[in-house]
Amino acid sequence: MKRRRGGGARTCEHVLASLTDYLEGALPPARHRAVMRHLNACPGCARRLDQLRATIAALGCLRAGTLTPAVLAALHAGFARERERNPARRRGARGRRP
Repeated sequence: MKRRRGGGARTCEHVLASLTDYLEGALPPARHRAVMRHLNACPGCARRLDQLRATIAALGCLRAGTLTPAVLAALHAGFARERERNPARRRGARGRRP
């Protein structure tokens, strides 16, 4: 994934930070279109979207109490590491810039 330039295109960093809202239909229409254009042009970001969809599908079938506390702790630790590696995500997928 590389940073794209020009014509209102979003960087990979900004697109990746918006994927959850994109999937939930929570982005404003213009932002949704910009993310969609980027995903159509960027194979790396499109792969991340596919991974997110697969994760949602896999975890969506779990019932409450299915995961042990150790597994939940490992998941939380993994998400924390990912946030540290991706500064745009530190404010959360739903975070907005002032």
